[in-house]
Amino acid sequence: MKYNPVIVVVAFNRPRSLERVLYSLSRAKNIENAKLIISIDNKAPENYPVKEIAEKFNWSFGEKQVVYQPNRLGLKKHILTCGSLSMQYGSVIILEDDLFVSPYFYEYAQKALEYYENDDQIGGISLYNHTYEDINDITFQPLEDESDVYFMQFPSSLGQAWTKKHWENFSTWFENHPDISNIPIHRDIINWPETSWKKYFTAFLADTNRYFSFPRRSLTSNFNDQGTHKLDASNFVGQAPLRLEGEPYRFKPLRDSFCVYDSYFELLPEKLKILVPELSNYDFAVDLYGEKDMLKVTAPYVITSKPTKNKLQTFQRALKPHEMNLIFNLKGDDISFARKEDIVDFGCAYKKELNDFFYFYTYRIPGKKAFIYNYLKKKKLISKILK
Repeated sequence: MKYNPVIVVVAFNRPRSLERVLYSLSRAKNIENAKLIISIDNKAPENYPVKEIAEKFNWSFGEKQVVYQPNRLGLKKHILTCGSLSMQYGSVIILEDDLFVSPYFYEYAQKALEYYENDDQIGGISLYNHTYEDINDITFQPLEDESDVYFMQFPSSLGQAWTKKHWENFSTWFENHPDISNIPIHRDIINWPETSWKKYFTAFLADTNRYFSFPRRSLTSNFNDQGTHKLDASNFVGQAPLRLEGEPYRFKPLRDSFCVYDSYFELLPEKLKILVPELSNYDFAVDLYGEKDMLKVTAPYVITSKPTKNKLQTFQRALKPHEMNLIFNLKGDDISFARKEDIVDFGCAYKKELNDFFYFYTYRIPGKKAFIYNYLKKKKLISKILK
């Protein structure tokens, strides 16, 4: 099926952000007859400059419509309202106003929607390549294969495409799941504020065994401008190199990929077994970030960066991404394979955070000692270390 998704820009009271994302849209390539909707959440009088920018913008690739929401929706309801437009138009691309798009974002979205059209395990198409794990902003890098995609049981909020079928599956589930506390996703996601649509979509994916398809080269980048969930603008997290050429796109079916991750950004055990056949006879959970709640883990064994007793096997944590240390059987004391009951589950104790920091952020920078000190001070760990 040929998809021509409607582009929906979700805007509020960030004039500079809106101008920037519209500028990037104007540079799109290989796009024609695409409708653009600029949806502005209502909060007079701050939004009047935003409305003026939206109305003056010249969209040369099709019809443009400016929707001025009559009542203040807030981010969650605004995204859900815009996502539901897929029911009317068949498919949508959702872009928050602090994004910047590759010239080939639309072509990629079309091809990805077409390729995964009949795969019921796909819950959406991301235009953003995650370079960080979303809970603690720790570096994330998927394993390499011959394709341009990987899969996660985690939704994209930095540029995403949905079909009518995707949205029907989610909305039906959402109506019947007001309580997500027992779904095996990160405790911090469950505790995200009620203004977050993303925590419910994460729960939906985990509860129904669905995944987002992510590109290895990003079609969007994020400026992290000040907004509902961001008090200060920052480019530290969110910026991703943009894809600068179009086709061909090397898609791959989810069932054939070993680059499939859960909502904790952890490789699925059945995929790790393909790469490490020595583990194939064990029923285990993967917890290399050390963030999983052991009360929600049902497997009798765990591969983890948490401290453990009675280790069955141990591995170094040197190669990146961290799964590579198991794949190449690098022995060390940083990663443990142990029974679940032997895990010392102490959450975010400072030793674990220090180990994470020195593994994920060991690069040469000016003033490195000051950088580390400020990091520890921010995390309120420096006093513990000095005692």
